[in-house]
Amino acid sequence: MRKATELKLDNSLDFNLVKVVNKFRCQVGRELKHLDMTSEQWVVLARLWEEDGLSQKELAEKTLKDQANTTRILDKVVKKGWVKRLDSIDDRRAYLIYLTDEGKHVVQTTYPLVARIKEKLAQGLTDEEIQTLLALLDKLSQNMS
Repeated sequence: MRKATELKLDNSLDFNLVKVVNKFRCQVGRELKHLDMTSEQWVVLARLWEEDGLSQKELAEKTLKDQANTTRILDKVVKKGWVKRLDSIDDRRAYLIYLTDEGKHVVQTTYPLVARIKEKLAQGLTDEEIQTLLALLDKLSQNMS
């Protein structure tokens, strides 16, 4: 490990990870702006596309967001008619979150836009490099657990 005095922000893992994520989010945001949708809202819709009917707590965990942020995002997408909250049968205090038909249509419409940005992100990387990078990112994530 290098001394703190030798560390430069531009050479740090954390700074560079955040830089890539921020650039990705900005590009997704620009692509979705015409739909009055943010990248955070898209992630919530995409997760529900994969696993509809999650509790609000599960959705927060699976989108890497805190509860307050998830509530704020859900309030907006419910208002837009893209998702609905239904009372949980198992827990009267909880809601289950589902995509509406309009929400499903929005995901289907926007997925190709986001997929293009994901392709741009991986441009110039081989499949093997992508798998190596994913494994390394998983190690970094485990280190922070």
